Amino acid sequence: MNIFGTTFNFEGRLAKIKKVMAANDLDCLIVHNWTNQYYLSGHYQHLPWYPVSHTHITESPLMIFKDHDPVFLCAFITLNAVREGTWIKDVRAIDQGFAPSAYEGIAKVLKERGLDAGKIGIEEKCCTASTQYNLAKALPNAELKFAGDLLYKARAVKEPEEIELIKQAIAISESAIQVAKDVAKPGVTEMEVQLAMEIEMKRLGAFREVETMCQSGVKTANYRAFAADWKKIEKDEPVTIDLGCLYKGYGCDIARTWVVGTPSAEHKKIANDLYATYEKFCTFTKPGMTFAEVFDYIRGQMIEMGYPATKTAFPCQQFAIHGVGLGPFHDFPHPTHRETIFEPGMIISFQPSVRQKTFTIRFEDNLLITDRGVELLSKTPRELI
Repeated sequence: MNIFGTTFNFEGRLAKIKKVMAANDLDCLIVHNWTNQYYLSGHYQHLPWYPVSHTHITESPLMIFKDHDPVFLCAFITLNAVREGTWIKDVRAIDQGFAPSAYEGIAKVLKERGLDAGKIGIEEKCCTASTQYNLAKALPNAELKFAGDLLYKARAVKEPEEIELIKQAIAISESAIQVAKDVAKPGVTEMEVQLAMEIEMKRLGAFREVETMCQSGVKTANYRAFAADWKKIEKDEPVTIDLGCLYKGYGCDIARTWVVGTPSAEHKKIANDLYATYEKFCTFTKPGMTFAEVFDYIRGQMIEMGYPATKTAFPCQQFAIHGVGLGPFHDFPHPTHRETIFEPGMIISFQPSVRQKTFTIRFEDNLLITDRGVELLSKTPRELI
């Protein structure tokens, strides 16, 4: 059993991926991304992992075949953990006399299967340049094909068990948001607020997905910034938090802005426009629509409100729509795939925001695409006070 104790229909997932591989004329798919490895094999690698850490230990490729059983390659030092965490039977220690490197191990397995001249898919958005170079060198007769999006697309529609885990991650994050609101007082540093949030998430059995953000005052105008131990919250200034936690491998992404004290007229005006944008999004978005339709509609609505889409002058809009799930940061669907059709079972994040020179107001929620529209999963109020 894996470290999270999760059990999924791995047989069904593997069959789905094999069908995708057949449709894309792939004999083998080499999986390096640890979230995709978790999705297919059940084993979740201990972070930091490839490509964050690139060593002979952390480069442990999972090989998925169209017509054969999968093979998991790893270093001997992680062999027990991989075997413990996966349902896959063929787990091989590369450095136990099998091959001099992961690349040569891959070549050896492919030769065993008669596929050393086959069509091999790689995760080009994950693999480092050195990995791609070494794979090409080890597989001179194979055709390496970019196939990194195939797994993300296959993962986009969530299984009921996945939806429940994401809901639990949201509940944990929302508990951390309430803690942040209780802690954020004049004289308290941003770092103290961030720490309180992370302790709460850890207390409830989760860990952070990315650096938890807390910004206050003029620092909310920054696109991204770590919490500072020198910046203290002041009366009547906005505080923005952006957090996501991972619960049993599944994450969420939520942001809130509120004012510690009394919001200004400008704060209120922008917040009310963003509330209206939320309503338009929830009313408009339906399954069967493309990402482009929804994205362009919301962009147009915010332009009509007086917030241009340009990022070179203030005020301007800065909204985001992206998938939520395994991550490791954002999941599919993604803005780079505007042709994506929204389907029931997808979970997305929607974040409208308005950036000014000295502050930003933004809110972010997670929503489930249903047969009829969208269901709001995050419930924390968006009020400025």
